[in-house]
Amino acid sequence: MKYIVSISGGKDSTVCLLYMLERVKKEDIIPVFCDTKWEADETYEYLDYLENVLNIKITRIESEGMWALCERKGFVVNRHFKSCTTELKIKPFQKWLKENFVGKEDFMVIQGLRREESETRRDTEVFELIKSILPGEKFFIPTLFPIAFWNTEKVFAYIEEKGIKVNPLYRKGFRRVGCMPCVNASKYELLYLPKKYRDRLEALEKAIAKQIGQRVFMFHPEKGQKYLRERMLFEVEELFEEAE
Repeated sequence: MKYIVSISGGKDSTVCLLYMLERVKKEDIIPVFCDTKWEADETYEYLDYLENVLNIKITRIESEGMWALCERKGFVVNRHFKSCTTELKIKPFQKWLKENFVGKEDFMVIQGLRREESETRRDTEVFELIKSILPGEKFFIPTLFPIAFWNTEKVFAYIEEKGIKVNPLYRKGFRRVGCMPCVNASKYELLYLPKKYRDRLEALEKAIAKQIGQRVFMFHPEKGQKYLRERMLFEVEELFEEAE
């Protein structure tokens, strides 16, 4: 049996990895990271840190990437049209599973979903059979959610207890540490978004606007985009650099 641990660079997936390393042989664990090509530099560095400190190898599955996805779809993903998770994470991961494990070897996927996180996850069970969404492919994915009932405090405490650092983005005020920015980013995360990621977002929006002939935004101009223009942006980035 192989235990495929989904790794994002965030606290919940880190806990799942540590949890499994305590319970099964290391050689039976396959940590997997789905790369959206829109991650924070800090997250990529954190994955390297986990590999080194835990003496593991993280399999990295490449997707077409956020930029290519937006070009193909003809719009910039946003809260109302957030196909990014499906196209850049779920489908590439399931395709990789199909090619390497389905019908070939016994496996179980380990994910860090928690009921506390959102309304859509309130009914998460510890174990579920997830149906594939790949076109023309019918198979089920045995999936374990070992921390489904944990709260945030317990997650951070567990990581600290094991002597492992968390992704440095948490210290910078971010709740999400994957895509930078995430379409679900809060106004505070947009305020604290470092300039290099704001510039990347602006370049993407301009490229897609030119492609389709109209202005497009990842965040609503009046509800989210305005926070990216705050003067505070340029001040806090210097503080982040000094803190490191």
